[in-house]
Formats: sequence, C-alpha cells, structure tokens
Amino acid sequence: MSASTKPQLASDTIEDTTLLRALMEAERVSPEGSLFLSPLRDPEGTITDFECIHSNPAAESILGPTPGGLSGQRLRKLLPERDAVGWLAVLCAAEASGQSVTAELSAARADSRGEGWLHCTAMKLRGFLIARFRDISSSRRTEEALQQTRNRMVEILEGNPGAFFSVDANWNFTYVNERTEEISGTSREQMLGRSLWQMLPLLTAPPRDQAFRRIMAERVPAHFEVQLPPNRWFEVHAYPSGQGMSAFFREIGEQKKLEAERDALLAREYSLRLEAEALAQHRAKELLAAQEKLVQSEKLAVAGQFAAGVGHEINNPLSFVIGNLHFAMEYLGGLSEPLPDTEVLQEPLEALKDARAGAERIRAILTDLKRFARADESLLGPVDVREALEFSISMAMPHIRHRAQVDRRYNPVPTVLGNEAKLGQVFLNLLMNAAQAIPEGDVARHRITITTRMENGRVVVEVSDTGRGMTPEVLERAFQPFFTTRNVGDGMGLGLSICLGLVQSMKGEMSATSRPGVGSTFRVVLPTSTQPAPLLTPMSAARASRPKRVLVIDDEPGIAAVFKRIIGRSHEVVVVQSGREALALLEKDDAFDRIFCDLMMADLTGMDVYEALASRQKDCLDRFVFMTGGSFTERARTFLQTVPFPRIDKPFDPEHIRTLIAQAPPNPGPRA
Repeated sequence: MSASTKPQLASDTIEDTTLLRALMEAERVSPEGSLFLSPLRDPEGTITDFECIHSNPAAESILGPTPGGLSGQRLRKLLPERDAVGWLAVLCAAEASGQSVTAELSAARADSRGEGWLHCTAMKLRGFLIARFRDISSSRRTEEALQQTRNRMVEILEGNPGAFFSVDANWNFTYVNERTEEISGTSREQMLGRSLWQMLPLLTAPPRDQAFRRIMAERVPAHFEVQLPPNRWFEVHAYPSGQGMSAFFREIGEQKKLEAERDALLAREYSLRLEAEALAQHRAKELLAAQEKLVQSEKLAVAGQFAAGVGHEINNPLSFVIGNLHFAMEYLGGLSEPLPDTEVLQEPLEALKDARAGAERIRAILTDLKRFARADESLLGPVDVREALEFSISMAMPHIRHRAQVDRRYNPVPTVLGNEAKLGQVFLNLLMNAAQAIPEGDVARHRITITTRMENGRVVVEVSDTGRGMTPEVLERAFQPFFTTRNVGDGMGLGLSICLGLVQSMKGEMSATSRPGVGSTFRVVLPTSTQPAPLLTPMSAARASRPKRVLVIDDEPGIAAVFKRIIGRSHEVVVVQSGREALALLEKDDAFDRIFCDLMMADLTGMDVYEALASRQKDCLDRFVFMTGGSFTERARTFLQTVPFPRIDKPFDPEHIRTLIAQAPPNPGPRA
C-alpha cells in the first residue's frame, strides 16, 4: 500500500468499530487532548507518517484550529517539521513496542505566545494509536524561571566579596559560598550538612552565639561586628531564612583602620583645640584693637559721605565765586590800561588774585573729597593714571616728606579702563607702605620712585622704595588677608589684599618684588581705555569764535549770573531755572549753539530732560554739556557712563566754558 492510500484499520470488524466509537465518545469530554492516529507505511512497510482518524475538542484547542478539522490530516502537515519529528518518534516507539510511551514534546502555540510544551502519552490499541496530551508550557516556564533565579542567586552569592551561608532549623549548613571557606578553613563539601556550632566555633563563641540563637528563636534580624584571627574584622548581617537562618559577612578591616585613624585625629584635634583656645586668648587684645580700627574706619566712611554732601552744596556757590572773581579780574585788567590811576587798581587786582587762588585751593580740596566719596563706585571708565598718582602723592606727602624724596618718572601713557577713586586708593596704600618701610631722618638717602610706561599694550605703574625690603617668606604672603609684620595695633594686614582685589576688579594685575635691605617694588598693570580723551580747541581759537546762542539750565540763580558775566559780552545767553521750563522753551526755539544743563535739579533732572528730548528733538542733544556738583545717585552714575556727551564739574574753569562754546557743533538753525 502506498503512502497516499487511505488507511484501513488492521481489523475492520464490528467489534473494532464498536470499540473505536466507545473510545471516541469517552475522549470527547476529556480535558486532555486526544488524537486517534493510524500509521501510514511505504511499500517496504516502514512507517512514514500518521493520519488523524479522530480528535476531541481539547486537542483542537491545544493544537489550534485547522481548516476542515484535524480528522483526515497527516501529522507532518498538521505540525511544524521540528514538532512532527518528536511526535513521530514517540508514536513509532509505541507502535513498535505495543507499550505506552510518555514524553514531553515541544509544540508551537496556537495563541502566538511562542514555543510551548506538551506532556504526551501514546499507546497502541488494535490497529490504531491513541495519543493523549496536555499543555505544560506554564509549569515548564515556571520551572525554568525558578532554575534561572536559582542560578542567578548562586552567581550573585558566589561573586559576592563577602562570605555567605545558610543553615536549616537544626543548624546544619544548607548553602556555603566560596568566601566562607576562607573564614572556616574548611571546604564547602565538608561543611554542607554539618552543624554550624561544629564547623565555625569562632563565630559561635559568646556573646555571638546569643545573637544567632535569638535570630532563630524570635525570627528577627541582627547586625554586629566580629573579629577573627589574625586581625580581621567583619560586619555580620544575619536574618531568618525559611525555617533556618542566613548570614552575610563583609570584611571591614580598612574601615576599622580608618576609624582608628579618625580616633587619633579626634584626639589630635582636641589637643589642637586646647592650643587654639590659648592662642585665642593671646589674640583677644589684637582683635579688640582691630575692632577699634574698624569702628574708626566706619566713622571715616560716614565722614566721607557727609563731606561729599557738603562738597556738593559748596560747589554751586563756589562756581559763581570763582566765575565772578575771574570776571572781575578780566574786567579790571581791561580797564587798567587807559586809566591814569592804574596804581590804585593794582592792590584790588592783587587781592582778587589772592582770593581766586584761595578759591582754587578750595576747589582742589573738594575734588579730593569727591574722589573719596566715590570710593564705592563699581563703574569703570577712562582714568588718567598721572592724575590718580598726583592725588595719592598729595594725600601721602605728610608721611613721606620726613622719610624720602619722591622721584617721578612718568612716560607718556594713554588713559586706563578703571575707577578713579579705587585707583587712587591703591596708589595711596602703596605710597603709605613705601613710606612706612623707610625710617625717618635720612631724606637725602632714601627715595620713592614712581614710574609709568607702556608694556605689551598695557599701562604699567611701579612704586619702588629704598626701604628695609621683605624676605622671600614675607613676600610670598604679602597679599594674604590679615598677614602683617607690624606690631599689634599698627595694622590689620588688609591693605595689600584689598588693593589686589581692587586692581583685579579693574581687569588688572598686581605683583611685588623685594630684597631685604635693598627695598621693594610694587607693580600694577592695567588695560588701556578704548575711549579717547576729549580734544579741546586752543584758547586763541575759542576767543576768536563768532557770537553764539547759549542756553543755561540750572536751578541755582548764581550759576546763571556767572554765565552771563563770563560769556555774555561775546555770546547771547538764555537762562532757565527748571527742566520743565527748558523743555517748554526748546519746543518753541531750539536754535542754540550750546546747551549747559545741570545734572541734578529739584524739578526735572538733566537726565529727565535728556530722555524727553531723545524721543522728540534728538538733533539738539549733541549740543548738550552736563554740569555736576559731585553728588551722584546710582542712576546718575550709570547715565554719565553711557551717555557720550561732554561733562564739566563744578566749580568750573571759565576758560573751559569758552572753549566748549567755541567747539559747539554747527547749528542747523530754528525748526521750520
């Protein structure tokens, strides 16, 4: 019979048919899958496949629905090739032996959940075989997952750097990792199944045995430390596990070493604390002296603010005092030639000259006060280092004149980008330090040399002295805060550190060199300013200029009067005494060659006037000159740094006023 021939039962009797039907009916309600299979043989009688004669509903559910049902399907077509091979082997074995054959077979899942597993039993009955099977995929996966978990746990426990073991309720070892062998000195094979008390007597000696027994009896975890020979320390974490107990040992020898070092450091710290307390008592008097100096510094700061306010109030009247003196001298000087009694005018002229010289001295004092008043300004601008040096020299001269001569070696340098008050403070401190490094009484031999020069595109200022100098150790700490070599009460050691901070805030650098017995040199390097210094027309050109219209905006009547006296004979002067009045006038008539505007006024400030004109009459702003009395708000400081218009400080020089008028830009004339 060929493989394609329809299968026939080996015994086609009524008895066989009845048996087959009875079995089919019995298997129909079985929860296990059932296949009734008939072998197919080739001409030589070798089984090549099996044909399904009948299947119950459970079989179709497990193997998956097949078009036309499972009956009449050949096994090789019904199952994937890999699964069919296993089935054929089991069925052929049952056919050949006539005995029941059981096996676990792989099977593709009908629900697309991947590979599954079936528990199959095949038996031969008359001329056909019955294969019963059930799905064991879930239990098989659970077993595999458990096995993987066990393997992973073993891998973790074996890879753990600490020792780990487990014992059962009778204290016999159930698991021992490799590290435990190092502690016990016994192999795992010898320990498994043996008693904890017998194999690890060092761990179970009092009082550690009490901890282990408490864990086992009360089912609570415990944590303690244990020392084992020769000098090994372990941290033990023991806890209930199942009916028994598990313990993990982590070596903490390095930690114990660090703890010992920490204890030694704490003891040393305590000793140092006692020394520090003694030193604190020794320094108490120094701190009190420093506190008094700080109080004095605060008083000086308040005095500086007060002086700045007073200076601002003095500047206005001083402006018209100097202006009127200048006018009177010019006027009387002009009358002295044609009058016959010129000798009578000489003494008043001399008196006016002396008064003018005194007023100029007052102006110089106010200029110095303004520098101190602006010491807290953080805005940077162009600064002439020569002016800052001269100011500092004048302030330090009472301390210098009895100790050394001042040698100025000024080479031409551009303005630097800095802060005038801060730079003056730095130079003053360097000059005071230089003076204090030189003993009194030998002025002819000692010098303080001040040098300015250009180097690598930056301005260098050096202050050198011929004083006692510094050792390398002192020089290395010269810029550290609170470091000083002076006696208690003579200094806090903050001067050079503050100077370094000020120079660095101006994007500069500061350094020092020194030799004991020879002297010291302090070097300040500053970036140059990109803003050029204002260029003024020579006085001859200013005097020869044509008559011009000048507007003066100032709420001080004396300022208006002095402007009219100084320039009123050569130019047309219009005066308004408030910002609002100025805006109203300029709205109607803005044909002025030069506009002098006070920065700080009670009504509208000069800044308010500028902002109003910037939005409606921008063309007249380039003719503005702002006048200041020296008192600045934060807004005013920012304004003067950002607005590129000329500025004059009160009290002003009359010749400077004339020069600014002569340099006025072309007047476009009145608006149409």
